[in-house]
Formats: sequence, C-alpha cells, structure tokens
Amino acid sequence: MLSHRLLTHDKIFDLLPHIHADQNLLFYSYLTQRKERAQYICQFVNQQLTAVLAYLNELSFPAFSFFRVEEQDIFFPELIAFTRETIKLNENAVCGTILSHQDLLLFQSFGLIKGNPQRFFTMKHQDELKLLDSLSAEKISENEYSKVIDFLHRSEMKFFTRGEIENCPFLGIKEGEDFVAVGGFHFYDSQLVELGNIVTRIDYRGRGLAKLITSELTHLGKKISPDVYLGVLADNTPAVRVYEGLGYQTTMELSIVNFTLSCILKDSRMSKV
Repeated sequence: MLSHRLLTHDKIFDLLPHIHADQNLLFYSYLTQRKERAQYICQFVNQQLTAVLAYLNELSFPAFSFFRVEEQDIFFPELIAFTRETIKLNENAVCGTILSHQDLLLFQSFGLIKGNPQRFFTMKHQDELKLLDSLSAEKISENEYSKVIDFLHRSEMKFFTRGEIENCPFLGIKEGEDFVAVGGFHFYDSQLVELGNIVTRIDYRGRGLAKLITSELTHLGKKISPDVYLGVLADNTPAVRVYEGLGYQTTMELSIVNFTLSCILKDSRMSKV
C-alpha cells in the first residue's frame, strides 16, 4: 500500500543515525540545523519509509533536499505530485537541490531537470598543519551587516541568507572603507560547521585573500566542531586548489540542479534508477 505524509522533524528524527554527512551533507543539514524550518514530505510503501523530499522556503527559490532509503522501491511521480499539492507550488516553479549521480538520473528519467546540472564537490577539512597562521581578516560587526549583505548580493551568492550573518561569525578584508573579500558560514555549531559565502571582489582576485579568509574561518570552525565542510563548484579549479592546499579533501561529487514539480504520473511502477 502506497501512502504519503507531511511529517514533523520528531517523526523522522530516527533517520539521523543512518545519514552520513560526508555523502549527504545537504539532507543532514535539513535534519539538524534546518530542522525547525524544514518540511518533510515522506513516502511509505507498506508502512516502510521509501523517500523524503525536505522543503525549505527561506531562500530566494524553493529549496529541497532529497533522500531515499536504500533497497526500497520509490513511486517517484506520486511523491512529486503529493509534494506539489502539499506545499502549493506551481508545477512550473523552478526549484533547486543538490543530487547524487544516482538521484540525478532519477530526476532526469522523469524530465524534471531544467538546464544543465553543475558538478559540485563536498569537501571536508582533514589536515590542520596546512592552515595559515595569518590573522589579517577582521570580524564583521553588526553595524556593517548591511554593507556585507549588499556585497554578497552583488556577487550573486545564491545560497546566502541574512540569518547566517546574524548567527555565525563573518570575516572581511577591506581596502579603505570598502570590503574586497568576505567569508562566513552556512552552519556553525557543534553538530556541523560548513563554510560558505566566501567571495573576493573581481579586481582583487589572485592575491590570496580568499585563502586567508578560508584558513581563518577553518580555525574558527575547528574550535567548536571536528567536522568542518565546504562546498565548491567542480569547475572552479582555482578555488578547489586553494581548499586542497589548506587541507580539504573531496568527500563527495554531486550535481547542483534546477528542477520543476511537473512530473507526470506515467503508471504505477517506479524504476530502480
């Protein structure tokens, strides 16, 4: 018997021990740091959980994380249809997520992907000896938040939210009164640290500013958690090399995708892509 339910975090919390952050960092964050703000659309077959689409509406686009239970058949079009009805999204709304290769094939098989997927690396810090000792970046004060937010928006940092700068340390480097490089965190607590929003103004790139900020952010992260991550587009070779030079190693290759909820119910079967 097939069923779908919108569940609260406490109903699916028992999934957490089965989620490996190295391979499922996004979904792990939906069960931890984002647990109070996420919605969990779940599919069950004969009372067994088969898949979850976790939804977040605080970004500039409808954001999702997808998780499926291994060795379980998924009735994917039915899950998409239930999700569309539950959160009241237009089927042509452009949503975003990050998928493993297997899950990318699943979404593609039902024609949901829009545009070209972007290869993406999850990286974890492994070697503290490679970090720099320099402390040239300044901690950003509250009265400078608006200036930094404008800087990040001009740099088209798609995954930045104001709550991150309000709740996590941010660092910046200035030329005069203007920021030329900033960086901070997506998450900053004992469960998980994820660096993010690291950007250098175009005319200041190539001077090692991002390397300095990334190193200092990593030092900050290590003070509260041994598990420090970041994400980077795979084709951003200079950034990947910087992170590797600071002791980061790739733990997972994924794809950033845009997709719609326009999946059509073809039949009652679900392919095991």
